[in-house]
Amino acid sequence: MFSHFLKIALRNLNKQRTYSFINIAGLAIGMACSILIMLWINDELSFDQYHEKIDNLYRVEQNQFYAEGKFHVFVTPYPSAPVWKSEIPEIVEAARTSWPTEILFRYNDNSFLEPKHYFIDPEYFDMFTVEVLQGNLNDYNKNLYSIILTEKIADKFFANENPIGKTITVNNEYDVSVVAVIKDIPANSSNRFETAIPFNLQEKHGRWSEHWGSNSIRSYVQLVPNASISEVNKKLTEVVKKNDPETTREFEVFPYKDIHLKAYGGFKDTGGRMKNLYIFGIIAAFVLLIACINFMNLSTAKSANRAKEIGMRKVIGANRNGVIRQFYGESILMAFIGLAFALVLVSILLNPFNELAGKEISFDVFMKTEFIIALFAITFFTGFIAGTYPAIFLSKFVPVKVLKGELKSGAKSSIFRRVLVVSQFAISIVLIVGTIIIFKQLDYMRNKSLGFDKEQMLSIYLRGDDLQSKYENVKNVLGNTHGVISFSGSQSEPGSINSNSGGADWDGKDPELKVLVSNTSIDFDYIETMKIEMVEGRSFSKEFGGDLLSEDDSVDYGNFLINEEMARIMGGGSMVGKRLDFVGVKGTIVGVMKDFHFTKLNLAIPPLALYVYKPYNRNVILRISPENIPQTMDALEGKWAEIAPNHPFNYKFVDEEYDKLYKSEERMFDLIKYFSVLAIVIACLGLFGLSSFTAEQKKKELGIRKVLGATEANLTLMLCKEFFYLVLVSNLIAWPLAYYITTKWLQNFAYKITMPYEVFVLSGLLAIIVATLTVGYQALKAALSNPIESIKYE
Repeated sequence: MFSHFLKIALRNLNKQRTYSFINIAGLAIGMACSILIMLWINDELSFDQYHEKIDNLYRVEQNQFYAEGKFHVFVTPYPSAPVWKSEIPEIVEAARTSWPTEILFRYNDNSFLEPKHYFIDPEYFDMFTVEVLQGNLNDYNKNLYSIILTEKIADKFFANENPIGKTITVNNEYDVSVVAVIKDIPANSSNRFETAIPFNLQEKHGRWSEHWGSNSIRSYVQLVPNASISEVNKKLTEVVKKNDPETTREFEVFPYKDIHLKAYGGFKDTGGRMKNLYIFGIIAAFVLLIACINFMNLSTAKSANRAKEIGMRKVIGANRNGVIRQFYGESILMAFIGLAFALVLVSILLNPFNELAGKEISFDVFMKTEFIIALFAITFFTGFIAGTYPAIFLSKFVPVKVLKGELKSGAKSSIFRRVLVVSQFAISIVLIVGTIIIFKQLDYMRNKSLGFDKEQMLSIYLRGDDLQSKYENVKNVLGNTHGVISFSGSQSEPGSINSNSGGADWDGKDPELKVLVSNTSIDFDYIETMKIEMVEGRSFSKEFGGDLLSEDDSVDYGNFLINEEMARIMGGGSMVGKRLDFVGVKGTIVGVMKDFHFTKLNLAIPPLALYVYKPYNRNVILRISPENIPQTMDALEGKWAEIAPNHPFNYKFVDEEYDKLYKSEERMFDLIKYFSVLAIVIACLGLFGLSSFTAEQKKKELGIRKVLGATEANLTLMLCKEFFYLVLVSNLIAWPLAYYITTKWLQNFAYKITMPYEVFVLSGLLAIIVATLTVGYQALKAALSNPIESIKYE
């Protein structure tokens, strides 16, 4: 029986090659899109799951409370983790890590600037899974001046030499010995470090604070199985309050396995990356649904062509269930043929897809049993969905009516076909609208005035204590290079101020009001170099002694600049001369800056206070002339070689760094853009096949109308009209849905475009034009055919 059904299916594929090609091509493209998205989702879900102890690993996070609400961060005090382990019995192990840090390494005469360096407690390697290739991790615990390298970095530093025991110089300050080489950290890891130095070494070389109110590092804990999370959270907070009695902060653990997808920071829980999984999962379902709709549409449209076959089968004894099984079998066979072509497409597109999505998905995933099972399940499901309506509809044919020729061609299915066409194009229009609005929002963020001029401005980070000690000299030498218009310096990179603190106080402040204020140290001429507008008072100047905070710890007074948002919180009005006590400084406000963006546009501009404390400044900021930029950069590099010969000339253009802030949004846009185009292509394939079949069915009618005087234009319009109305209805359904989805997405941004309603009209017109061209070709071809050929058998 199976072989008989297979023969019939293959004969029909061969007999109706055009429609078979359209069906298979649509299913192949739809399944290829779905497979690529499935690979992306699988990669996202796999993050950090390879750790053997993942179910008991947590990151410690904290909540701070301010007037704006709860501020959630995942940094902790420097001394906290070892104390938590000693005082909380539920904690088996605890470890701290720094944030990813860019470090300069030297080995012999070679220097390497590596951006993925972590300071890590030795206990980390007892908690998290790493594969040791050479050396011994126990030596990392014993030797404070040691370093662990990944296989990639070891090969880069030492080529064919054995790295164990070799000495490397760090930031031209101190030497460390290589004690172990580990396998490269997998791409699907949240902590993807390439070099690691013991965390406690920071106490001697780097940032360190014994103060429990200083939150700058990350802490991880391993809990006993089935530990009470609420009890652990309570004890974490109690330990901190014991060491910092005035704190109002609350600490909690967050499952490490959920960090990549569900972690968030700030005043608002945005849902993390999980929402992206839902978005792309829905797109995958939509694209596959459009392909299935194509199949159902063409199968029901061509029902009359197989009516007599079904009638004869029923006459000679076939029951309805047998007919249903036959059509399900044919659709599933078609789906598996589509799968074969889809896998070919995926193999061709995987590398470009990886580059587009920023992934490292390999072909190895295709060899995994669970992936193969998932592929077969999706294919079977696709074939089942695509074949359900044709199987039920065609199996209903009454043999007597069919053999008498009383069955109208596709009459009972015409309404359903219209619904399917409307659904297809409604989905396509939603994707078009979403793609355009994402593009407009990204364009808005890239081109919005930031409140400072980011063009032709570069920053140079002074790495290492030896270079920072030369800060003033480096700044002045580079600043006076030909082609440099103005220069200054700062603690933070221009346009990226991440430090914030509570505890600000001023005259008239409500004692219950707690405000989180962003802050950073700057240098003289910072406002002028950045081209920030002052709305009141003045900027910092060397002419005013109080502007420069003293490096003598016994002196705790100075001046501040604040932004408009800080002025608003302080009650508005004139701010110049008002008292502001902040970051341990009893200060006076000397100027108010116009609000400028120093975080992503997703966030509202926070209150900001700036001060001048040169020991904090590690960034030299230069604004250069737009003319002869290559010559200016060559001159700067030459000056750098004179004053810092042991450090590479490493600089960043501010505009390029700013654009990197929106890399994830741009990747999302690119992915949605391409998948939307493919969805429209699939919809047009189906429409082409359906219009081709409609023209074929009305061949004789068109011939008679032409003989009776109808023009080609009349006939073309007649065939296009029905599809035009269907696409118009699709627009009416798609617009409110697209409006709701895009409005929800735009709520993630504090600064966003006004809803561009013309986009909805444009998307509708685009869908109508594409549909008209697709249908119009077949309609015009039918209208231009010789009417004698159409009616000669009548």
